[in-house]
Amino acid sequence: MTHIVRSVKPLATSPIKSGQPLGAILAAMGLENCIPLVHGAMGCSAFAKVFFIQHFHEPIPLQSTAMNPITTIMGADENIFSALSTLCERNQPRIIVLLSTGLSEAQGSDLSRALALFRQDYPKYQHVGILTVSTPDFYGSMENGYAALLESLVQQWVPAEPMAGIRNKRVNLFLSHLFSPGDQELLRSYVEAFGLQPVMVPDLTQSLDGHLASGDYSSLTQGGSTQKSIEQLGQSAASFVIGVSLQRVGSLMEPRGRGPCIRLPHLMTLQYMDEFILQLHRISGREVPAWIERQRGQLLDAMIDCHGALQGGRLAIAAEADLLRCWADFAQSQGMSVNNVVAPVNQPGLAALPVESITIGDLEDLADLLAAKPADIMLANSHAAALSEQLNMPLIRIGFPIYDRLGEFRRTRQGYAGMRDSLFELGNVMEQCHRHQPVYHSPLKQDFSADTLVQDASL
Repeated sequence: MTHIVRSVKPLATSPIKSGQPLGAILAAMGLENCIPLVHGAMGCSAFAKVFFIQHFHEPIPLQSTAMNPITTIMGADENIFSALSTLCERNQPRIIVLLSTGLSEAQGSDLSRALALFRQDYPKYQHVGILTVSTPDFYGSMENGYAALLESLVQQWVPAEPMAGIRNKRVNLFLSHLFSPGDQELLRSYVEAFGLQPVMVPDLTQSLDGHLASGDYSSLTQGGSTQKSIEQLGQSAASFVIGVSLQRVGSLMEPRGRGPCIRLPHLMTLQYMDEFILQLHRISGREVPAWIERQRGQLLDAMIDCHGALQGGRLAIAAEADLLRCWADFAQSQGMSVNNVVAPVNQPGLAALPVESITIGDLEDLADLLAAKPADIMLANSHAAALSEQLNMPLIRIGFPIYDRLGEFRRTRQGYAGMRDSLFELGNVMEQCHRHQPVYHSPLKQDFSADTLVQDASL
């Protein structure tokens, strides 16, 4: 049983935590023609937009109800009505995600009631799908907000009873926040290779994959899961729920679907990836394509190549629970150990981690742990760059935000190809920083320096 240790500090001095609204906004980016509406002060949305722009280097559609001190005290339902009507009129979205913040939650705002009143007063906007999500900043973290949006999506848009008929070629993929747009593209190729049609929820492969869109700037998301496909999730042949934080999503989806619900914590070990491919084989009835078998062979060869460099390596990780689980399992499967673990908040998935103890705290707590028990490599977001430099320890950036490296937002970690590349990255870091071999200089090598050439010429 993993021992959970709570920090005794009265405040976080170097936090790794991101609030629930950021997670809900990230998930909303994977819905087609969507715009998230943050029910809070203007600073709540501005702060989130800065984080996302730094991470993805893309324009982020995001609006706020602009609560002020008066509406915070007297009630801000009019702000919601005004914001929704303005967005529907000017931007013409297909989906609006209305999410709360710590300010509106402390005020006691009832988003469901406000939406019902808006539907009554503005019937001409009935065609716009509006999803309400409770995401207070003072509870949980980004992971909780991301999962909360998917839970609300299933509860509010997927019929409680399975719809008539079944689509034998359609497969649902509920993906945790640990899947980058690059990871999602790889998963799509795996599913399509078996002749199946993947419905990814959320789908970031077209909205945040780093492409240069044609046409003018759009105030809505470009690409993503459609509302119609979400409403038809119950007709799919099967549902994959990948991520420990999405277990409740799986529980909500099981009675609503006709196909089985397959749950996996991640796809970053050979065991879980093989299970994913085996399930696709069973659902489709097709043999595993040759290119997938080749990728698996490449991974096995990478394990052999990197074994000497990684065996006995020690990792220190500071991240959300889903990321901690996949990296801890990955490290253990490659003969590495996870010596120091820090999580931003206590989440249910932490108890099952294959580590001795987990500290609920910040990067300062990670520094204290490293002083008592050193490690070889640190894994955290870009906020840990200063600590990495201070300790002269290599940092592999994972999670959110990553704002000091280009292209990290779509780096592939999951699947056979993602594991292969991650192995090489870890192996190279270990070789360079901890098992460095000096450049070999042969004693028989001729000296072609300028001084030697001058002496030879004088002779």
